[in-house]
Amino acid sequence: MITVTTTDLLNTIDAALVQYVEPSLGDIGGRSALATVRHLLHFVQVRIEREGQVLLDDIAALKSTLTEVSSYHRSTGDDAGAAAEALDAAAAPDATKYRSLNDLAIEARALREALYKALARLQALRATRGDNPQYKALRATIRAYIVRQIEQEGEIVAPAFFGRGPRR
Repeated sequence: MITVTTTDLLNTIDAALVQYVEPSLGDIGGRSALATVRHLLHFVQVRIEREGQVLLDDIAALKSTLTEVSSYHRSTGDDAGAAAEALDAAAAPDATKYRSLNDLAIEARALREALYKALARLQALRATRGDNPQYKALRATIRAYIVRQIEQEGEIVAPAFFGRGPRR
């Protein structure tokens, strides 16, 4: 069994860059490129550590929001459409299969696309349903999801770059 973590590997790569590559760089362009590479290595490290849980939380929130969208359309007699299809496509994953960050990102991306389409459809109904309390509540739910998504992205980006010096 491999006992060295991916974080250990990234730290070793970064240390080698600092110890062996940086001293040999005589021009500002090379030092700037190295600084950028080091920032990106740190970003990958933070993503490895945090992105899985962020994506799982995002997928759960998206499924909940899309369920609300489907319920709303069913309650109004509309076809549940894209939201229901997205939920069907994102049925419970096989609990015995490891889900990589890429697998989670693909699922989250598909669900976000379904939410985008559902939001566009709701916006098209604004003229006829904009005063409906259920419609307003659903739109507020979608806005709250978008705010959470931006905050989650900040939880990954901020610690990766803030306080680490200038970037290229």
